[in-house]
Amino acid sequence: MNRHWLALAFVVVAAACATPGEDVGALADLPPLDCSVLVTGGAFLGADAGDGAFAGDAAAREAIAMDAIAVALRGGAVFQRLAIDDDPARRAMIAERLRAGVVDADVVACLQAARLAGHDYLLVVEGLQDAAIENQGTNSRWPVTFATWILLGVGALIPDRTFESRATLRVSLRDLQSGRPLHDPLLVAGPIDLSLLERTDVLGVLTSIVVPPFLVGDDPEAVRAAVRDTVARRLLSSLSRDLKSAALRQRLRERAPADVALLAGPAGRRVVVRASAALGGARLVAAGVDPSAAAGFASALLASGRAEGAGFRYEAELPSTAGLAQVLVATVGGEVASATFAPGGRP
Repeated sequence: MNRHWLALAFVVVAAACATPGEDVGALADLPPLDCSVLVTGGAFLGADAGDGAFAGDAAAREAIAMDAIAVALRGGAVFQRLAIDDDPARRAMIAERLRAGVVDADVVACLQAARLAGHDYLLVVEGLQDAAIENQGTNSRWPVTFATWILLGVGALIPDRTFESRATLRVSLRDLQSGRPLHDPLLVAGPIDLSLLERTDVLGVLTSIVVPPFLVGDDPEAVRAAVRDTVARRLLSSLSRDLKSAALRQRLRERAPADVALLAGPAGRRVVVRASAALGGARLVAAGVDPSAAAGFASALLASGRAEGAGFRYEAELPSTAGLAQVLVATVGGEVASATFAPGGRP
């Protein structure tokens, strides 16, 4: 009987402690976006950071390390290829100027370098706006906290108080020809439930021996640390999920001068391009592909053009390649679109 009671209590505690998933690992099961992306900028705090979750250091510091951003994007397999600008000063400068809408010689040089490195887009982490932590008080889990405190003495494990940091992370996915934003979400973390062990100090934990945990006060520094860690995880999870969403895929197709896709079928893997204007040029960049084969692919793609609806359709078989393959096309008006594929993987 006691074993059954303890098992039931364990289930109650586990259910009460459950929080929405923040792990981006499950995203890896979805196809990545067919593109190569250079990440620049950073989650830099502004001078007006204030007394928020990320307060405490110099204003120019990165609230979330670029390495952590890279780990989240790679862990979720968001893009076919990802590279990070390794110069923090340059990253900060590029983010500041693009955020202000300035496309000067330095920005143009960054865009050109990204194109020459074989990327399709520039992902700019434009900065993190910190905000004060709001204590929303004891939440609806307090009865579970009280029951487990009385019966098992583990009420301190139940997330029974809610806090919210309105810190926001702004990013933008940008075109490499002009630097214009194609997608610029503002990411938020939402409410955060903390248990007594997360929100207080040793004295608070000892006090909970005789006082129900939801009546024990908070330690501001413990709350700040717990909220900061959770906000960082949630912002990174939101970033990966937003960038890998069906909505973004559709938006990129609509805003690009041409949609470049890789299709698999009985005839092999074929590149299909749909463009609103006729193509004037095409190029294949793929390691291990003979230059003559790459040139033959480009010629075959351009020669296949036919009217389709209000635009044009092009199609050609992709030469065999052991690595990534980037296909670039240009319309007769000079607009450029590109995509990066992993032909050895799923289409």
